[in-house]
Amino acid sequence: MSNVPAGPGADQAIAMLNEIGDGIAIVDVHGEIHWMSQRVAHLDAATLRALADLARALIPDMAAESRRTWRRRFSCGAQSWEVVATSLGTDRMVAVLVDATVRQRLAARMDQVDAAGGELLDLDAHIVNPLNVAERLQLIERKIDAAMEAIFGFAHFEVRLRNRKTNQLELVIGHGLDPLRIGESINAEPVGHGISGLVAATGRSYICNDPARDPNYLPGLPLARSSLTVPLLLHERVIGVINVESVRELAFGDEDQVALETYGRYVAMALNILDMLIVERSTTSERIGGIVRDEIAIPMQLVREAATGVAAGKLDAHERLEAALETLETRIRSATGGPQTVLGIDKIEHRSEPDPVIAGKRILVADDEAGVRDAIKSILGEAGASVDVRADGGSALDAVARAIADQRPYDLVVSDVRMPDRNGYEVFRGTRDMSPGTPVLLMTGFGYDPNHSIVRSSQEGLQCCLFKPFQAAQLIEEVRKALVKQA
Repeated sequence: MSNVPAGPGADQAIAMLNEIGDGIAIVDVHGEIHWMSQRVAHLDAATLRALADLARALIPDMAAESRRTWRRRFSCGAQSWEVVATSLGTDRMVAVLVDATVRQRLAARMDQVDAAGGELLDLDAHIVNPLNVAERLQLIERKIDAAMEAIFGFAHFEVRLRNRKTNQLELVIGHGLDPLRIGESINAEPVGHGISGLVAATGRSYICNDPARDPNYLPGLPLARSSLTVPLLLHERVIGVINVESVRELAFGDEDQVALETYGRYVAMALNILDMLIVERSTTSERIGGIVRDEIAIPMQLVREAATGVAAGKLDAHERLEAALETLETRIRSATGGPQTVLGIDKIEHRSEPDPVIAGKRILVADDEAGVRDAIKSILGEAGASVDVRADGGSALDAVARAIADQRPYDLVVSDVRMPDRNGYEVFRGTRDMSPGTPVLLMTGFGYDPNHSIVRSSQEGLQCCLFKPFQAAQLIEEVRKALVKQA
């Protein structure tokens, strides 16, 4: 290697050259380096050989074409380099080197994120419609789990969605982080609700490198030494957060933040698509039509019989016809009233004697819809059960505690998944904590389970989940199963 000769201002020129890119060199067509800056001089022999090989291949092309400036890339080991080469005659070039290792690694990672995001969004109706609520959630969860592990290596994380009515951040997916205690909640507020609340309120990501000293940190992963929390954005609206924690110090950097923010947008879109598909399914004319036909079958038979009586001149025929029409109208309202109803009540076989399995059992029903509460109380009460009803989860758990204190624990608890103050998992877990032997049935409408109650409860021994609107006969069957299994 020869050096640039010294002369007036040479030292200043060389100093300037040393600051260009991550190194600059003059290389000839034979691969010999005639001059190189200090940064190039400190590169390892393998990188210098790769640069020489590039020069031998590129300089003839530069001489054959009029274009003087070329861009090329080469890799050496784990490092990636970008080279901007300018021709110096026919046999030499000036090469400016830029270390592109971080950029290339991030680009490769973002390709992974895009691929995983595409897989996450593959939720067309043909895939989703045959699945029930729990299966849909499991489908989403499996895809997110795989991506978080493969792309990020994250094993301890949670996804929370923002409830637009209450501003609460409700748990959807949780892995390896301690759950909140019964009654605790995190809201999308900048103060007093942890890092997740702050991120949801501001829409800005947050890297915590010292949880023990960070006033915003709320305990999640035991012995956590760092965390990363990013917003879930849907059309620039914050719909939730992803929170990741690690027992390693300084586990998360800017690259992790950028990649997770991007993946978070895919998660937000997938959950939104899933929600829309479920709503679409719940309102399809085919399903409603089927429910209506099924529900009005018996009332229509009563109408026909009453009409026959009118034609025959029977004395009570008009009264019977009016009663049948009233029943018909009631059943149509029930069939088209959405998920907050119980179907097929008039099809239950009415026994002269109470049901031998259900009779005498104490059952608690929690649902914020009065129609559902009353219908279940009527159905189970006619079967011989003693039924208490509550309009929210908090009062239901209080009732469970009082029953245990009175040494008269409930034989069964039936709870809606989504209520204003508690979700189904909280009622399930609270009941199990106070009375491990008491079985719990959960109920949910067509919408997806935003608190992940069904999947989480199923993993911990949930007896059954009823998907509204369910048939009264199905309720009886599942109550019987739960009571028999308890016995």
